[in-house]
Amino acid sequence: MMRKAFTVLLLLILSLSCARAQRYTFGTNAVDILTFGTLNAEASASFSRHGSVHVGAELNPWEFRSGDPERQLQVKQMSYWGGLRYWPWYVYSGWWAGADARYTVYNGGGVIERDTEEGTAWGGGLYAGYGIMLSDRWNLDLGVGLWGGYKSYTRYSCPLCGRVTDEGETWFAVPDARIAVQLVF
Repeated sequence: MMRKAFTVLLLLILSLSCARAQRYTFGTNAVDILTFGTLNAEASASFSRHGSVHVGAELNPWEFRSGDPERQLQVKQMSYWGGLRYWPWYVYSGWWAGADARYTVYNGGGVIERDTEEGTAWGGGLYAGYGIMLSDRWNLDLGVGLWGGYKSYTRYSCPLCGRVTDEGETWFAVPDARIAVQLVF
């Protein structure tokens, strides 16, 4: 099943790379992939010379060293977002500023400390970055930002023990970065 999905995706990318108009992008963020193998994709469409709309998703279902409560770690999540970008010079090239809305379901712990937290979070982000045209079809998109909002969480003393140490709802803010490779078509 996974092999068929990969083949269809590869054929779609190859066929779209032959298109003439440069009104759309499809890409992935290397920073997320380096964060414990988080799979991610983002698609965008320009609606004017200076504006584009973006939608994306992330998935990280992995557990590392599972079964060993002293060593297990995970940064599991499923996230969705949508937003807008303003490009002062021209869409998909040069500086940009953007905002988005996000929703995520997460379960992470054992990385820096044994505590594990799971819950849901929703909110928005403000970002800025720079798009570098590598060729007619490929871009490198660099960006930094801050996303924050409201989360509902349960905290456990370790990834496997199930002993609740805290739960509740609170506001949060976290930094975010991107180094994305994009197919432009």
